[in-house]
Amino acid sequence: GRSARARSGETAVRGSIIRLGAAVTVILGLAGCDFLYHERAVYAIEGATLMDGNVLPPITPAVVVVEDGKITAMGPASEVAIPSRAQRIDGRGKFVFPMSLSQPLKIGGPADLILCNVNPARARDYKRYIFGRMDNGRWWSTAELRAR
Repeated sequence: GRSARARSGETAVRGSIIRLGAAVTVILGLAGCDFLYHERAVYAIEGATLMDGNVLPPITPAVVVVEDGKITAMGPASEVAIPSRAQRIDGRGKFVFPMSLSQPLKIGGPADLILCNVNPARARDYKRYIFGRMDNGRWWSTAELRAR
């Protein structure tokens, strides 16, 4: 069999790995503690000013519908149907825009967007006012979602 010294070394390594994993979990938890994570679902951001990252003028009030991580519809609220199963995100008074200007929002494109309480074109420190963000169709926010 193995020596007691070898077994104690393995135990020490295992304990270090467990402590490291716990530390990483705590650090990541603290880093994002003010955001609530929601699983990928069907979402509708409604009433926001849409700044899609293209040269088109902003649309307000607008609706952006996201299904399976993709934008399936977006445009003026009067022209976009919201699926009955969608979790609704209140965008009134907020601005929705792409996470990256190199990837404008478009139908069929990835749902990588930000919902902000201030106009990012006018506020240099807009990142301080982010209400929530969608990353590949997963919603992260400082607020609870309304029931379906």
